[in-house]
Amino acid sequence: MTFSCKGICDALEIESVSTALRYESGHKRCTMCSVFVKTSKLGCPCCGARLRTKSRNKRSRKKNIP
Repeated sequence: MTFSCKGICDALEIESVSTALRYESGHKRCTMCSVFVKTSKLGCPCCGARLRTKSRNKRSRKKNIP
């Protein structure tokens, strides 16, 4: 199964949050659509790809570890 952006993510309203606090505030990132989504599901509502829940930046991950 291949994932492709269907354009639904353009219509989603996403509140603006500082970049450092996106993952802490509950946002998840879709790598296919290149958009942040606030949802409780693990799949993107647009393309169905698995959402990223943690930062890929090494410094940001170290700050979030308790």
